[in-house]
Amino acid sequence: MIGYLGDVAQVSANLAYDPCSAGIQAFSASCRARHGCKRVHNMLIEKENICEVCQDKVVRLGFSVKDRSTGGLIQYGDDLVYLHGGYGGAFPKVELAMEGRRVGDHVTLELSPDEGYGLRRSELVLTLPSDEFADEMPETGEAVDGQLPDGRSMTFTVSAVADGQITLDGNHPFAGKHLVFAFEVLEIRASTKAERSAGFAFDAMFC
Repeated sequence: MIGYLGDVAQVSANLAYDPCSAGIQAFSASCRARHGCKRVHNMLIEKENICEVCQDKVVRLGFSVKDRSTGGLIQYGDDLVYLHGGYGGAFPKVELAMEGRRVGDHVTLELSPDEGYGLRRSELVLTLPSDEFADEMPETGEAVDGQLPDGRSMTFTVSAVADGQITLDGNHPFAGKHLVFAFEVLEIRASTKAERSAGFAFDAMFC
């Protein structure tokens, strides 16, 4: 967990404490500006323990998602973790809204299909005879692996089982929906080199 360091911390002349982690990183003007640090007599004094969402930070969010058209709650949780800074772990509009936020901040935003999960595509919906699943009949809502007619492999959701036929849907469940997201910033930390190389956050690093 992110620890409180106290009002004043001193480190060596060319290093600065990163209040988002237990690590030490190179001192820079951007760090001074972001974290409220200053250099005094060749020493660095950290005036405040401030941690903001910025490039290469790992962020954990609490969230809820509502369908704008119905107002119905369709998902919620506290386990949305991503590596901030264009790595693809969050939609661009979400990253823009999170930039500069701190732990405890709340953000509400809307995502259109174009900004989020895309439009529904009819070519991703397949109807197959149930005897193709003779070994193990799937249930509605179950995820199954399959292939599109063009040979592309993907994971489908069983959307219907009726009259000897099974309907598979390769669209994301949120595709085609205008969504309202409510976020709370729960944790922020510095990413590791391995995470930046991989391009995503290792969720277990939060403990």
